[in-house]
Amino acid sequence: MKKKYSVLKLILIFLTVVSAFKMIFFGWVIDEGYAFAIGNRLLQGDRLFKDMWELHQTSGYAIEFLLRIYKAFVNSGEGEVVFVRACGMALHLLVSYVLYRALRRHMSELKAFLAAVLFANLTPKSISIPEFSNLINLTSVLTLICLGRLYLGKSEEDKKKRYLYALAAGIFLSVCVMSYPPSLIFAVFVFAYVFVKSKGRRGEFVTVLSVCLISGLLYLARILSYMTVSELMESIRMMLSGDSTHDGGLSKIPGYLSDVVILAIFIAVFGLISFAVSKVFKKKELFLPSAFVFVFMWRTLHILFKNDTYPVEYTFGCILIVSALAYLYGIKNKTYSAEEKEFLVLYAGGSLAVFLTVLVACNQSVFSSAKYLTLFFAVTVALSYKEEADTFTERFLFATGTVLVILINIIQYGNPRNRLLNIFDAEARVPSGPQRWLILERMYANKARIDNEELPEILNGAGYVMITGDAVTYLYTDALIGHGTTIMTEEYDESYADYWNVRPDRKPDMIAVECYEGSLDSVVASSWLYDYLENEYGASEVVETTYYRIYIK
Repeated sequence: MKKKYSVLKLILIFLTVVSAFKMIFFGWVIDEGYAFAIGNRLLQGDRLFKDMWELHQTSGYAIEFLLRIYKAFVNSGEGEVVFVRACGMALHLLVSYVLYRALRRHMSELKAFLAAVLFANLTPKSISIPEFSNLINLTSVLTLICLGRLYLGKSEEDKKKRYLYALAAGIFLSVCVMSYPPSLIFAVFVFAYVFVKSKGRRGEFVTVLSVCLISGLLYLARILSYMTVSELMESIRMMLSGDSTHDGGLSKIPGYLSDVVILAIFIAVFGLISFAVSKVFKKKELFLPSAFVFVFMWRTLHILFKNDTYPVEYTFGCILIVSALAYLYGIKNKTYSAEEKEFLVLYAGGSLAVFLTVLVACNQSVFSSAKYLTLFFAVTVALSYKEEADTFTERFLFATGTVLVILINIIQYGNPRNRLLNIFDAEARVPSGPQRWLILERMYANKARIDNEELPEILNGAGYVMITGDAVTYLYTDALIGHGTTIMTEEYDESYADYWNVRPDRKPDMIAVECYEGSLDSVVASSWLYDYLENEYGASEVVETTYYRIYIK
């Protein structure tokens, strides 16, 4: 059996490495710039909640840590983006390997390998830096792995080891919640699971809960050491009121219901096609691998041919479509053993709790949020492979589906404006600056080069600055950030004034707005910010660079 799959395993490992290198060196998305700006703010000494109204500020510790290491050895910020990306990818692959070792306790080596490869090639945003989405993805998996060692299969009998795993689960869960506070929903799942499973060993539940409570209290004490409770609450209120990506409340439900209906149609269509294939070949075990191939072939072709006849986010639902078909197939045909059902309660249940966290906290669609179901997808697909029914056709289909998942990771191309592009649109290498060595569209590569040449000479003379557009631009200057949030807004409204009213000491000496050949960015031109710059800011000088208009006090 091992010989039969050794060549295929080597191919999948090789393609995974290629995929990893692609993610490190190709493309750029706006969320990365925001994440780097948060890490850089912490590195410069900005304090959580007091100086920053960044929505994801509590996750900035990872990038701050990596930037601190990099700048300890490199005097400039040249190439720091690639370094952080590489570290993030190394962490992701390490967790994928740990997952493989953990899954081998509950399934065959081949199934565990398949699950680990799928997980290794899927990240929530198709980026590798350790920002909030990747951090909650990885820390939630590590939490579940620790709980698996405690309560599944050949669980540890040594009392000391059990408490060590409980302690580790509490630590990873604490980091998960710190990285994204709405992950309290995932924490509730973990607490409930441990409480039910620990039974006569309530010490394990107390250990996990105590670690989380102590970590939370220490974290809160650190924040309250430089601001009062009322200041903290007001800062959080202002931070949330100025954000449009994490509100909506009950008004989101109709949209989610619409997504579910569309998703059900996709599941039905692909399910019927796959059912037809299994009937033609008279092998019901071909149902799931056929669906696996058809669904991800659909996404592959969508990217290759840049088909924009329907929303690209529909194809994000591939993970959810295949996971749902795999799980429903397993339940209908009663293929899950008692041990596998127990396994799914923890791993699939935990993954669904993360998915629910994103649905509740964000305004993303069900399709977009499905990207957080990577663990659920990996384990349900792996469990659906029945080695006792091993045939060449089934092996070929599972191998093809897995290759397609990796291929999508290789060919898809993230870009600043979220257009539907593929890797063939990456044309030029950035020659200098923080994004040095990245391969981007020629226009963005040139912009990165020119901004790095022009902006520092002007902006480094400021104490505090504000820059519109991609927050990566803050990496081009040593000046501090003079407003609450660096997230790329589509409004540029009075929330900036709210921050400056609370923190007049942080008012920027220079404000740089996107402008090309005399034409302001259309969003800025129609915003409150532009009116403020023209009528209230009181600039003594206005300087034009290739891509920015800089108002100087």
